[in-house]
Amino acid sequence: MGQVASNVVRSCLALLLVGAAAAPTFAEKRKVEIKRADFWRSLKQGDEIVNRLIGNVLIYHNETTMTCDSAYVYPNNRFEAFGRVVINKDTTWLFGDYMDYESAADVGKVRGRLVTLLDGETRLRTQHLDFNTATNVAFFFSGGVIDNEKNLLESNQGYYYSNQKLAIFTDKVEMKNEEYRIKSDSLHYLTEQDVATFLKQTYIWHEDIFLSFRQGYYDRANDHFFMSSHVYMMNDKQESWGDSAHYYRAQKEGEMFGNVQLYDSAQHAMSLGDYAKLYEDRDLAYMTKDPVGVLFSEKPEDDTMFIKADTLLVRRIANTDTATVMLDSARKYMHAFFGVQFYHPEIQGACDSMSYNAIDSLGEMFYSPILWNKENQLSADKMEIYQKNNQLHRLDMIDAGFIASQDDSVKSYYNQIKGKLIVAHFAQNDLYKVDVFGNGQTVYYLRDSMKLTGTLNATSVDIFFYIKNRAIQKITYASNTDSKVIPPKDIDVKELTLKGFSWQQDRRPKSRYDITNRAIQPSLKQYSLTIEQPKYVVTKRIDGIKNAFFPPEWLRAKN
Repeated sequence: MGQVASNVVRSCLALLLVGAAAAPTFAEKRKVEIKRADFWRSLKQGDEIVNRLIGNVLIYHNETTMTCDSAYVYPNNRFEAFGRVVINKDTTWLFGDYMDYESAADVGKVRGRLVTLLDGETRLRTQHLDFNTATNVAFFFSGGVIDNEKNLLESNQGYYYSNQKLAIFTDKVEMKNEEYRIKSDSLHYLTEQDVATFLKQTYIWHEDIFLSFRQGYYDRANDHFFMSSHVYMMNDKQESWGDSAHYYRAQKEGEMFGNVQLYDSAQHAMSLGDYAKLYEDRDLAYMTKDPVGVLFSEKPEDDTMFIKADTLLVRRIANTDTATVMLDSARKYMHAFFGVQFYHPEIQGACDSMSYNAIDSLGEMFYSPILWNKENQLSADKMEIYQKNNQLHRLDMIDAGFIASQDDSVKSYYNQIKGKLIVAHFAQNDLYKVDVFGNGQTVYYLRDSMKLTGTLNATSVDIFFYIKNRAIQKITYASNTDSKVIPPKDIDVKELTLKGFSWQQDRRPKSRYDITNRAIQPSLKQYSLTIEQPKYVVTKRIDGIKNAFFPPEWLRAKN
């Protein structure tokens, strides 16, 4: 449940124990005292004498005053009260049409067209209520409503602990105020502190926000929600999951802990981790504790990319209209910091940090970036990855660009392309053209029907390679070309290794499970939309009661 929520629940249970301990022992039981009546008559019923009290009846027991229009008092200190029944103990006032009071149990069963309990600003309305005058605990069934200036709360049954200002509602609990509509299976509500504790499955609606969880609390004074156990949040922008969460509405901030998943359908992306900090007004979130970013198209099974790092920073870009694109094109959707690795069926990579712009479909890799595409290893000081139609379209390898691939037959031979700037072009995620600008160098092992015929060693200011079926078909040099073909007998691997070459296949992720084993939660949005919102049936029924006995206005002023 979480430490804070556990403390709240323990406080509620402690209050209940205090209330139970307040009950007098058997030796302290007091007799029912008849203080006043306009008319008193004794009646014989069988072998017993029953006292009939009529007019301005006042009876006292357990420091509780009980008044009514008439009453029957029985020999065992049980009595029945009829007409305008009023019970007062400390700050608690209770009103009904009828009461059956058992002094041995200290319980009055109050009934009526409408039974009303007032305690300060709190009002409880029902039609069936049992009140314990020793513990000041009321129990209602067949529907009850508590309301004050802040909240309305209803359920089929529940308790009210007057000494502790605590309401416990069970069975179809529904609550509302100016901000929220709530459904829960069980709820504890501290009326003076304005704190509601949820102990079972709970649903909350606020404007376009939907919340679901199994335990937690709501502190209205601080506008703070704590949720735990199967936490789910949804709005028109995102879906979120976690083991527990805090939400601070005034600050428009939230925190999520344990198995966190943030899903943004508009951006075709999600973030996974064990901690997330959310900034609602900035459409911003950052994730730590083994975070993973997931990017996909409308068919995620075809081309999903998994990205891991020490920290993920995710910003939602809400609009994609032309004006917004012009203004926000520099904004990045996702930043990954420190120890970055990613896997996609067609491309894998590693670097110190990277960013992704959802509008431009542009990924940027910084600090020793390296990529693998099919048999090719690509590296540079900085890389810019461009996508088109959700496929790899172009790769700019800026400063110290290097492409290497292993020879199919001799594993110690490596084809190499090097230059200050390399632009790699892709079609259907296959490399088909390479443009090398500035200090271009190449080492390429030549084969004819798989037989090695020599090695091409060339340098030029600019070199252009045309590739088909993953083999170089044509090479064009700009100017000042120095090239030679070395026959197989003269090949010296050390002499043919370009400066900066480093084969790093051990860093290459082999599957998405090299990035993360985290499971991805399926969307619950459509299911959440089918959950019926509160209807406040009990409140409507209670509000519809006419001509009920209700306290005079001076009692409201007195409280």
